[in-house]
Amino acid sequence: MSVSGMKKQFHKASQLLNERLMGAEGTRLDEDFLKMEKTVAVMNVLLGELMSRTTELLQPNPAYRAKLSMLSTVSRIRGQARTVGYPQTEGMLGKCMLFYGQELGPASEFGGALTDVGGALQKVGQAKDVLDVGIKRTFIDPLQGLQQSEMKQIKYQLKKVNGQRLDFDYKKRRRGKVSTESVRLAWDKFMTSKELAEKSMFVLLDSDVDLIRPLAALIASLLDFHHNAQRMLLDLQSDLQARLTAASNKPALHFRSEKIPVGADPSSTVGFYYQLSAAAPRSSGEETSAITSSPDSFISNFADCKLLLNQPCCRAIFSFTSKRDDELDFSEGEVIILTGQVDGDWYEGTLGERSGLLPVSYVEVLVPLPLP
Repeated sequence: MSVSGMKKQFHKASQLLNERLMGAEGTRLDEDFLKMEKTVAVMNVLLGELMSRTTELLQPNPAYRAKLSMLSTVSRIRGQARTVGYPQTEGMLGKCMLFYGQELGPASEFGGALTDVGGALQKVGQAKDVLDVGIKRTFIDPLQGLQQSEMKQIKYQLKKVNGQRLDFDYKKRRRGKVSTESVRLAWDKFMTSKELAEKSMFVLLDSDVDLIRPLAALIASLLDFHHNAQRMLLDLQSDLQARLTAASNKPALHFRSEKIPVGADPSSTVGFYYQLSAAAPRSSGEETSAITSSPDSFISNFADCKLLLNQPCCRAIFSFTSKRDDELDFSEGEVIILTGQVDGDWYEGTLGERSGLLPVSYVEVLVPLPLP
């Protein structure tokens, strides 16, 4: 810095101390300028807060955020273009469910349900990765660009305005020792810097379209993610309801162990599973004579149940014997396709090739009828 520059900085510091300590009054800026300056200061804080809170929304775990930041820094130092994604909680839970669903195997309805849920959650996690990328590109990056360009320039201009004002006030206070031409030049510089800052602030505050556009993009990305997630979860709910119906209609199995003769090899003796009749209630305790050595043969027909659940249907919780020709006979546990509702007490339905009325209180709705 030159000697004249050092003297100018000293004069500014002298004027600032004089105002702060001695109560000297400097040149007052107009109300409109001060109002814009205050609004710009709020926006500067707002932009930083928005970017920080949005990052917390997308990546809520601070430890993982710190780890990703460190890995990104190391990759840049090494000149690598490697990017590490944030581990989505939905994907982590889905991976856990998939693992144990496969461990339980296809013979387990619960294992199959775990596999279905795990796969759906992993898809939700992948959709969230897409959401992260989209929001960063359409919301965070534009705000960051605004903060690092326009806001940074305005901050520099306001600092220059304050410095020119201090220089002018110092020379005005020492009028007589400082030439009138020097005071006039200081005033011209002060007014020029003020006009430049005022114009930049006005352009920023008047650009509502550029400020609202990232907000609209944020909401569009969130809506797209939630629509996709809802579609995935609704499909999953349909599959789970089908599995639940299949598991409910599955014949009950009971275990009976054989008595091991003295001296016999225990490994050569197995237990037996007794199968209940499919039409009998699971709680009746009645056994049939059909015996099987493994429960694998009782895997329910999941595909058939899934086809039924793609349309309005219900499951009978009690058996019903018709008393009129237009009523439908059915047994407990049977799944009936719903075709309509007569009133609050009766449905219309189809079971196989038979159709008729069925009482509302005798069935449990699995897939409701569409609203009229």
